[in-house]
Amino acid sequence: MFLRKTKMSYIQQDYSGLNYLRLERGQVMLNLNEILSYFPKRIAGEINRKIVQDKSSDEINLLEEIRIRASKPVILKYTNLEQVLENLIVSQEEILEILQYICNNSIYSYQNQICNGYITLKGGHRVGITGSVVMTEGKITNIGYISSLNFRIAKQIIGASNRILKHILNIEENNVFNTLIISPPGVRKNYNAS
Repeated sequence: MFLRKTKMSYIQQDYSGLNYLRLERGQVMLNLNEILSYFPKRIAGEINRKIVQDKSSDEINLLEEIRIRASKPVILKYTNLEQVLENLIVSQEEILEILQYICNNSIYSYQNQICNGYITLKGGHRVGITGSVVMTEGKITNIGYISSLNFRIAKQIIGASNRILKHILNIEENNVFNTLIISPPGVRKNYNAS
């Protein structure tokens, strides 16, 4: 394992050849191995190469989603932009292979999560699942022909709630006020709350 120093962080590479980012000063750590371990080698290697070689350490930390669609290019969604990997087309078979990795080769044991439309991974990451829905008596009982997977990358944002804590903590009674934090789709609930 070796470290490569960048402006504010270290990019660490393990023996599999995949990188992960270790940020200094208590910032977020984006562990690419944790996410890319669910991908076949060809896809993981290309995504890893694109993320680490084409982005600065600050930009890498802005990665929010990896979108995988059958017979279409992979999309890397960052906070303020999307990067389409035109040369990385994923087949239907590879999507099923990724799903097998996600489900530890036991898709049946993940059936309830699949029917909810997503699977939660180690580290709090979520994978959204798109396909043809099978319904029985008004309930989703299965998703067939899975055509896309959307890896949503979980991150801890240290200090994100500092400004609103005074509005949700009841210091006098030592408890929390009933609170619901909402925002329109695509707008983060953990930034710039006022």
